[in-house]
Order: sequence, then C-alpha cells, then structure tokens
Amino acid sequence: MSALPFTEYLAGAYEAAAGSLPGARDAAVATRRKAAIEAFRRHGLPNHKLESWKFTGLNALERQQWVLPANDGGVDAVRLTAATLTIDSHRLVFVNGRFDAAASKIGALPKGATLAPLSAAGDALKDALASAGDDRTVSLSELNAALASDGVVLLLDDGVQLDKPVEIVSFGVPALVNLRHLIRLGAKATATVLESYRDGGSSTSAGWTNVYAHVAIGTGAKLTHIRLQAEHDAAYHAALGRVSIGAGARYAHASVQAGAALARHELHVEFAGGDAEVDVRGLVLARGAAHLDHTLFLHHAVPDCRSNQLFKHVVDDHGHAVFQGGIRVAPQAQKTDAQQLSRTLLLADRAQIDTKPELEILADDVKCSHGASIGDVDAQQMFYMQARGIPAAEARRLLLSGFAYEIVTAVPEGALRDYVEAFVEGWLAKNSEKGGAA
Repeated sequence: MSALPFTEYLAGAYEAAAGSLPGARDAAVATRRKAAIEAFRRHGLPNHKLESWKFTGLNALERQQWVLPANDGGVDAVRLTAATLTIDSHRLVFVNGRFDAAASKIGALPKGATLAPLSAAGDALKDALASAGDDRTVSLSELNAALASDGVVLLLDDGVQLDKPVEIVSFGVPALVNLRHLIRLGAKATATVLESYRDGGSSTSAGWTNVYAHVAIGTGAKLTHIRLQAEHDAAYHAALGRVSIGAGARYAHASVQAGAALARHELHVEFAGGDAEVDVRGLVLARGAAHLDHTLFLHHAVPDCRSNQLFKHVVDDHGHAVFQGGIRVAPQAQKTDAQQLSRTLLLADRAQIDTKPELEILADDVKCSHGASIGDVDAQQMFYMQARGIPAAEARRLLLSGFAYEIVTAVPEGALRDYVEAFVEGWLAKNSEKGGAA
C-alpha cells in the first residue's frame, strides 16, 4: 500500500486522471468533480461508527493499492455471450470501466428516448454527476462522482415506451472502476432495465467496482429494474442507488447478489407523489467467506402509497449476509401500506446473518408490518424427497431453488425471467459441485 493516507492516495489518482475523464474540458464538470474529491477527502470511507454501516466494514480496501483502469478494453466472446440476454435488447457493455462499442448494441430508439454511455452524454453529464449529499454515509458516491469514467444515461420523454429492455453489462477488472448511471422517465413512460456486474476473467486479483445510480420515475411511469452481481471471489463491490417515485408511478426492483469477497447494494427510495407503488425484492447467495449486504431505506413522504419488501438469503460455509430494511412513514403520509419480510437459510455452523428491520411510523392511519425468520432447510421435506429416491444433494438443491423462486417471480415472465432463473440455478448447481449445501 502507498505510504500516503488512503484518501490522499485516491485524491492523487484523481489529479492524475482528471484530464482524461469525461467532461474534462467543461468547467462546470471539472468544478463538480473537484468538489466531489474534496468531499471524499474530508469524510473518507464510511465505517462501523455509522449506524447504517454497523455490519459492513471497508477496512480491507485501505490495505490495497488501487489503480484506475487502463483505457484498453475487450471481453472474451464466451463470457459476453454467457452474461447477456438472448433476446434483442438495447445493450451497453463496459470493460475496464469504459464503454465497449464493439460489444454493445444500442440499436434504434423511439422518438423522445435518449440512451448513451455517460462518456458521450453531453449536457446530461452534469445532471449525472449531481451530489447525493455531503456526509460520510454517501462518501463513496462522491468518490464515484470524482472518478466516474463511464456509465449509462437513459432519458425518456413523457409517454415514451421502450419495447426492448435496456441491458447494462459491466465486466470487473483488478482496478478501481467507477460507473455512474442516470435514469429518468417522464410521465407515463415505461422501461425495463437490467444491470449485470460480472467477472471479467482477466485476473483473480482484487478489483473494486463502485457504482452510483440516480433514478427518477415521473407521474404514472413504470420501471422494472433488475440487478445481478456475480463478480469473482476476490472482488469488492459497492453500489448506492437513489430512486424518486412520482404520483401514480410503479417501481419493481429485483436484486440478486452472488459473488465478490464483499458486496453492498444500498438503495434509497422516496415517494414524491400519491398513489405510487414500490415492490423491492432481493436475494443473497453467499458461500466461502463472502460478505454480502443489502441495505434499503424507503421514505413514505406522501399519503396513499404502497411498498412491499421481500428479501431472502442462502448462506453457506463462512458466508455472512446483511439485511437492513428501513421504512419511515412521515406524519403527513396517511393511508400508507408498507410491508417488509426477511427470510434466511443458514446452511453451515459458521454461516451468519445480521438482519435489522426498522419501522419509524409518524402517521396514525397506516398499515405496516415487518418480520424476519432464520433457519435451515426443512428436515421433513428432505426426508420426504429422499424417501422417494431423490439423492440428498439434489433434494436440497430443489428446496433451495423453491426458496429462491419467490424473488425470481418479481421479474416479468418470458426471456428476462428465464435469464434470472438460469443465473440463480447456475449458482446452486455450482455450489452443489463444490460439495456445498446445494
């Protein structure tokens, strides 16, 4: 590791790279990036002293010497095929933290739709780099704003409907990669977005992917948002998403984490208009010594809105899962309906889960609940299946598949659901081959 303090080391990396980052010649962009690195310099990494980071520490990041990725790209065709949809999509692929035009296929877009890599987004770059706040809890997003080398900008005018999914595929590398996404849907617009973070296969050395996404869903708009993370076992992954939901809008989100030494996906959702609905589901598949964290905060700031959270965890070996699910119902948010459930299967003696459901209800006419359960695979079901000739390993795999399927069903039926299901089943099959719980 460098003799410099961690924040100073990364500030130096920013100074060296600033002239080559997107928007470097735009004074406003350069000023924003400079302010962002100074904010990170002041705050440093979030740590256990912060309540929202109580269960996940980033000390390991400070013990490594991070470099920014080189400009060269390219991804193996076999890996690309395995990681992408078989149906037609608007596909953007990122390798080494940069847009790979040869592997991408944006295609034709309807009138009123803008879809581009951040590096070619023009004036939208300023909006994409907007601050998420100025405190230690969001310091990684400020580091991201300073160093973001690319990402996706999706802008839909009122009423625009995308009939093909937007596919965002990033291949991890042994470097510090910063991707920043801006997704904005106008009134009554509709879209489906699939984010996929994959093993680049270039090395088994540690890589660090730092992602920030700002999502704004207009009045009556609908967004289906799927997120898969499967980087290799030495990787680090930190992601923060902020979502604003307009009146009458619908947001369906499904997240699956199944890779990395340490991965955290933090999502903040705020209701900005009445009669809006949010369904958020998450699945953690942890084995080895993986530490996988789902942290979610829903702010019901207006009346007559509904939210549902369902998170499931399958933890094997020395794996460690974290679930933090916060719901805040403001005094004016009457008629709120907010439900939350966390369920966990611990498949080994040293597997563990930290789960912290939180309800802060300041309104009196609401319907809210939360619950959490932790256990192992049902012994009676195992006995029943084995008594009918199903081998123990296959019986357990089938039961785990059924446990996970409730998360998979959040994805619309068809090729997208098949893709997510194959992703989950692939993990279960691989775990079984290694002699794991499945």
